[in-house]
Amino acid sequence: MSEFSSPSQLSDNTRRYLLMVADALALPVALWVAVALRYGDPYHDVAAFWWQFPLASLLGVAAFRRLDLYRAIIRYIGPGSMLPVIQGVTIAALGVSLSAYLTGAASFPRSAPIIFWFVAILLVGGGRILVRAYFYGIFKGYLVRENVAIYGADKRGVQLATALLNGNEYMPVVFIDENRDLRRNTIHGIPVSGLANLERLIREFSIKRILLSQSNGDDERRRALLNRLSELPILINTVPDIDQLVSGQAEHPQIRAIEIADLLGRERVPADEGLIQQAISGRNILVTGAAGTIGSELCRKMLEWTPARLVLYDNSEYGLFQLEQELKPMVGGETELVVQLGSILNPGHLRRVLEMFDVDKLYHAAAYKHVPLVEQNIIEGVRNNVVGTWLVAGVVSESGVDELVMISSDKAVRPTSVMGASKRLAELIIQGFAEQPETGQGRKTFSVVRFGNVLKSSGSVVPLFEEQIRKGGPVTVTHPETSRYFMTCGEASELVIQAGEMAEGGEIFMLDMGEPVRIRELAEKMIHLHGKVAGPTEAAADPSDVIDIEYIGLRPGEKLAEELMIGEHITATRHSKIMQAREVSVAWEELVDFCTRLEDACRKADYKVVRTLLEKFVAGYRMADRAVDPGFAKSESISDQ
Repeated sequence: MSEFSSPSQLSDNTRRYLLMVADALALPVALWVAVALRYGDPYHDVAAFWWQFPLASLLGVAAFRRLDLYRAIIRYIGPGSMLPVIQGVTIAALGVSLSAYLTGAASFPRSAPIIFWFVAILLVGGGRILVRAYFYGIFKGYLVRENVAIYGADKRGVQLATALLNGNEYMPVVFIDENRDLRRNTIHGIPVSGLANLERLIREFSIKRILLSQSNGDDERRRALLNRLSELPILINTVPDIDQLVSGQAEHPQIRAIEIADLLGRERVPADEGLIQQAISGRNILVTGAAGTIGSELCRKMLEWTPARLVLYDNSEYGLFQLEQELKPMVGGETELVVQLGSILNPGHLRRVLEMFDVDKLYHAAAYKHVPLVEQNIIEGVRNNVVGTWLVAGVVSESGVDELVMISSDKAVRPTSVMGASKRLAELIIQGFAEQPETGQGRKTFSVVRFGNVLKSSGSVVPLFEEQIRKGGPVTVTHPETSRYFMTCGEASELVIQAGEMAEGGEIFMLDMGEPVRIRELAEKMIHLHGKVAGPTEAAADPSDVIDIEYIGLRPGEKLAEELMIGEHITATRHSKIMQAREVSVAWEELVDFCTRLEDACRKADYKVVRTLLEKFVAGYRMADRAVDPGFAKSESISDQ
């Protein structure tokens, strides 16, 4: 087949000429078949009316050309395209009949044009159908496509099936629909079955992918469907509706893979646009840790609401460069984008930046948040998260900045890790500054927003699992019962902005994270979403489709489950997804003494003092006896001698 050009590779004119030649040959053959059938003799003498054969060819081809049959693309031919065939054959049949009458061809059977009409439609139209069948992939030797299932046998599903049949990548082999009236029927030759049979159909048809219209039911039903499908080892893709593409509502017609975020059982509450506008529009804002996961998403959200100036502040040169390149096209004429390379541990530089750009609101997202890594680097983790927050808050209190909103973590609640303890101490620092009386710089508003894990953030299990699945496994899970709260980065950032605007000073806002997710179940669903089987508990026909789950044990500082609240004094706010707590704080004098001593201990890398201070000021926290930080372990052994 490689020696010849496929029909799709020929030019339009060449295809038309080939079709004209084929029709010019098919029409006289149809007339000969009609005469042979009439006389019951394939060798009947036709010399007495020989001119009828070229006449049928000439009239038919001329009529087809006049009716624009040769402009139709065969691979997309449908019932509507058969009308010119019928009309052209009818003209040829009438012409042949009239010619026989006018020339007095007595031996030409009068019923031959009627038989010719049926045979010619079969040859001319049927030939096109056969060529179209080639493009449908019936001849698998020439066109191999992936078998897919389509969820929904309604108008949208049928439109999708038609589009796929005319394509060359996917072959729809079954419709899945919960409408019992449609069961055991076929549409375009494709059977309709129920969701309960999908597991059997996956094996029977070797289906690796199911396609969903983007508007399959309301959000709750759609989430339930996605969670049901995620239990099966099959790729789940969504495609825009044809109506959406035509109306312009869907900009990207490509098939999109379902992501783990689509399976979160969260009810998305519309943002309070009034709150966001008050928080962002026309204001000069600085974000520390701007190149991080939360910081960068905060910047994206803010640009949608036209701040007067947005200052990106981070110590990662490459991260800032990437973020600047991404955000530049989003910046409108009313917003100034400023990129500042700097550390929160350099208060003099930060103070100068705040003054130069007249910042009136600061979002403090800079932090080390990877639990095992901070356990291995205690001094720098504490210095960045605790001392850094102390310095940032101190600069804000002495500057013209009106508000500071700090991003915290659920790991700050009854912490078992250095990272969690450092974030709890950072919360106490912000509370301490919030309780200070008004200074010459005016009243300052300090607040904290606490939430759980963000999907696909740096250090999150989601990108780790994706990488492990791509490599063929195993997927490493710490413990079968480990659970975490998850939220999409976009939703978390939007809620942070709204919470910060509601602050009056000293609040710890907690975002409603929904129900905790078992990490084992998360791993299984991600494996299934990649079309694989989660081993070793599930069986697969192809061993290469099995991705093992391996339990490696809790890492230093990790907990089985996280919490969001320390106390029980929780109140609602004007937003249903944001709660508010006022938790126990530390006296200002104690806080100043603590931070001064901690800063000095970090500068001297005095692990013993750092440990003592953390355990004293974070209620219930005890550092692990066998810390994985080599410097800590060495300092402990020296002190024992």
